[in-house]
This record gives sequence, C-alpha cells and structure tokens, in this order.
Amino acid sequence: MTQSKRRARGFTLVELMVAMVAGLFVSIGVFTLAKHSSAFSMRQSRIADATMQSVVGFERLKADISRAGFLSSPNLSADQALCGDEGAPLYPPALKSLASVMIEESPNASNEMTVNGLTPKRIVLAGSYASADQFPARNIIDGPPVQIFLVPNSLGMVNIGYQPDQAAATLSRVFATGRAIRIVDDVGRIQFGQIAGVTGGANPSITLDASPPLEFRSDNSLQCGIRGHGKNLVNIVNIVRYDVRDLSGDAAFAHMYAGGPSYEASRRELVREELDLEGDPLPGTLELIAEYAVDLGFSLWAADNPNTAMIRVRDDDVLDYAGDTNGTGSTATPQLIRAVHTWLSVRSQEADRNSGLTSVVSSAPGPTLMRISMHPTDSDLPPFARVRTLQSTIPLTNQARATWR
Repeated sequence: MTQSKRRARGFTLVELMVAMVAGLFVSIGVFTLAKHSSAFSMRQSRIADATMQSVVGFERLKADISRAGFLSSPNLSADQALCGDEGAPLYPPALKSLASVMIEESPNASNEMTVNGLTPKRIVLAGSYASADQFPARNIIDGPPVQIFLVPNSLGMVNIGYQPDQAAATLSRVFATGRAIRIVDDVGRIQFGQIAGVTGGANPSITLDASPPLEFRSDNSLQCGIRGHGKNLVNIVNIVRYDVRDLSGDAAFAHMYAGGPSYEASRRELVREELDLEGDPLPGTLELIAEYAVDLGFSLWAADNPNTAMIRVRDDDVLDYAGDTNGTGSTATPQLIRAVHTWLSVRSQEADRNSGLTSVVSSAPGPTLMRISMHPTDSDLPPFARVRTLQSTIPLTNQARATWR
C-alpha cells in the first residue's frame, strides 16, 4: 500500500514552479521570435510591393517615351511640314513649344531630395496616345467655328467603339476639349487646331476653337491647306507630363500621408497627367505611377551631326537640348534626339538603416546612391532609407528621319 501511494505522488510545489517559469521563458522567446519574424516579413513584403510598383510604373514611362512624336511633330517651331506660319503667333503656349520630348527642372523637389543632392527632372511628351489611328475627314467647313465632319464607319471610329446611335461621350474620350488636333492635307502638310467640342450621332463632328486659325487652300497662295471632301486626315495629339509630386493636397491620395513618422510628410510620388494647350493639367487625367519617388533623370543620344556618330547629352546640357523650343534665344533641337536614357529612383517606405553607404564612383548615367538620409537638414545623419534605381535607354523611332534644324 505504501509503495502504491509513492507511485501516485504528483509534482511538488517547487517542481511545479520551476516548470512554469521555464515554460514562461520558452513562451516569451517563441512570441518574440514570431513578432520579429512577422515584422520582418511585413517589411520585406512592403519593399517587394514598392519595387514591383516602381517596375510597373517605369514600364509605363518607357512605353510613353517610345511613342513620343507619333502622329505629332518632333519640333513644331521648326517643322518643315507645317503649312503656313500666320497662325503660329496665335498658338496657345503648349502648342507653340510642341515637341516630341521636352525636359524641365521639377519644381516639386522635397527636403529628402535636396538634402541628398538629388535634382529630379520632369518630362513632357507629345504624341497620339489616346488613339493609334488617323481619321478621314468627310468635310471640313470653314467657320467660325471650324467644323470637322468624320466618317462614322471608318476604321478609326470602329477602333474607338463609336456607334452612330451613341452620344458624343465615346468621341470625346479621344477628342477631348482642350486637346490638340492635327490635320494632314492631300499634299502631306500639317496644321494644328484646338478642340472646342464634339457632336455625336450619325454625323459626328469636331468643333475647333477660333484660335489658332487654319489654312484653307482657296484662301491662300500656298501649295498646301485644307480643301475638298475626304482629302484630309485628322488625329488627336496628347501632351503628357511625368513629374515627382506631393499629392497630400489631393483628396484621393491624402490618406497616404496620414500618420507615420515625421519624414513621411516630405514623400513624393511619380505621377502622369495630361496637359491642355495652355499647359494646365486636364481634369481627371492624374495617375499615380510610382510611390516614394526620389529622383527622375534623363540623358540623351542625339544625331547632332549627320556625318558623325551620335553624341551623348548629359547633365545641364539636357535642359538646353530638349528644353522649351519657344523660349527666347532657344537653341533646343529635340527633333535630333534619337534615344532617351532615363532612370527612376524610389526609396523604401521605412527608413530602416542607421548608416549610409558611400556612393560608388561610376561613369554610368544616373545615380549610384543606395541609401538616402531622411534627416531634414543633414545627409550624413540617420535614419536612412534604401533606394532602388531602374534605368533604360529608349529609342525614339518616330523621329528617326527628322534631320532638319
């Protein structure tokens, strides 16, 4: 009986306390490890998401640059295909300086950029982005206002999904008010007008603004101009701009800036927007392309001399070569650009490093910085955020034959 009781005896109080304390320490260790593993996994997931978003956005930028000049003009101020120049002084600002590629300083740099010595640029591209078609004009009536009547069953109209019983909404998605329209006459010369509105139905038409005026063959002594029925082609010309921008004032994006560390307020995003012919953004065209952008830069390959190899245009020379073609004393020759090398740098969402990395000395275009400081006044002080840079050289096939100056 005594031996049976000894075998049934449980843990003593001391043994139980030791076991509970040991188990508690094991639980704390497992919980801490799981917490840090989860935080690390979430951080890496956010970095991967930001990287993937920047890759997708960069591909969008590359596609738009490669299409620059399509059904437009490489440099309208010097374009030899332009019919007449009487209307040129009346062109709206963005039409006067119309070019396939125009590069400018970005006015929207943040503290995190300037402290780290980054000077992002912005790029303005012109081409037919809303449609890949030219539309035959059944008739163009001299105004005021000038009206362009389209062929409702033409290939271009079919491609945009136009139906004769529809309202003007389908047509206005391509030929929106404030955009430019390009008119090609029967001898291949071009003119540009400003869209004032559209009319749908069985006789779809585009109404143009009174300025700039158009050349009609019967009204001038030029060997070009609008004439006859069905002898002219028209197409849309879009002007798009990529820029780094603070979106905290936009209600659609304000939630991205709420809370977070102090440096979050200075974040910038790469955006794409379309401009009207006054150079102002068209409502409803703003798109977020990549978050946490810290640099956007360009260098150029140009056929400056047809008898020599192409030259490389870098640094501040880029702004002179592909700047405002209508500026006073401008020497910009964007029609001679044959390729654009571009780079986009984005930082990680979190500043998760306490030390920077020395920039690698390199002859490659674009930044080689791998970390940037989030300190508002000193680039040598923590915290630091990691930087990813994407680079590519994009050929401009639409202006390969533009050799005039």
